[in-house]
Amino acid sequence: MAMIKMSPEEIRAKSQSYGQGSDQIRQILSDLTRAQGEIAANWEGQAFSRFEEQFQQLSPKVEKFAQLLEEIKQQLNSTADAVQEQDQQLSNNFGLQ
Repeated sequence: MAMIKMSPEEIRAKSQSYGQGSDQIRQILSDLTRAQGEIAANWEGQAFSRFEEQFQQLSPKVEKFAQLLEEIKQQLNSTADAVQEQDQQLSNNFGLQ
């Protein structure tokens, strides 16, 4: 049997860290994409082509990681809701409101 030792509020607070991490990663990727464009305007040749290829291969992986963090945030919030609902249901068994 699973045991969660955090309150729903604590779980929700921790979930925000994942959402913030996702936002930060997306901002970093945006900044790097902009920098990549500036480099592309000033660097030609085979070396840049390889550099660009690596960047293009990496970008979707970084975006996928940001999406995963957002999904974790949502899962934690859903877990917090379930814990809160379960606690409320159990308290009703004792006539508590």
